[in-house]
Amino acid sequence: MSTAWDDVWGSDDDVETEQSPDLAKLREHHSKRGYLDGIVSSKEERLQEGFNDGFPTGARLGKQVGVIMGILLGLQVRFGDTDDDLRKAYIEAQKELRIDRVLSKSMFDSNFDLKEMHPLVSKWIDVINDYCEKYHVTPI
Repeated sequence: MSTAWDDVWGSDDDVETEQSPDLAKLREHHSKRGYLDGIVSSKEERLQEGFNDGFPTGARLGKQVGVIMGILLGLQVRFGDTDDDLRKAYIEAQKELRIDRVLSKSMFDSNFDLKEMHPLVSKWIDVINDYCEKYHVTPI
């Protein structure tokens, strides 16, 4: 029962406060949509930030791997017919220098920085230098 002193905006005890099913669905839909939009926006922002930070390192490593593979291919084409070890080294380099292995988390510190030269790149530079010395070739 209401009295003259009740708040005009207050709820009536006699009126049921249950929402209609359509309104409940709409509220749930908008709530989920807002949550998803927030998550997606945050992920996109962080992804771009990570890309901006990591691109120079990835580009440098990609270039180094490209040079290594190019020199090895040239050596393999020129001397691979007579050097089984060189042919095997080229095949091994193709496996070891795949982008998912070169950019593996395990190759970086907790800030995703390389402390020194990349271990795989360093290994294959040494291999190339050995073959170049063996065949009296000057790498670029």
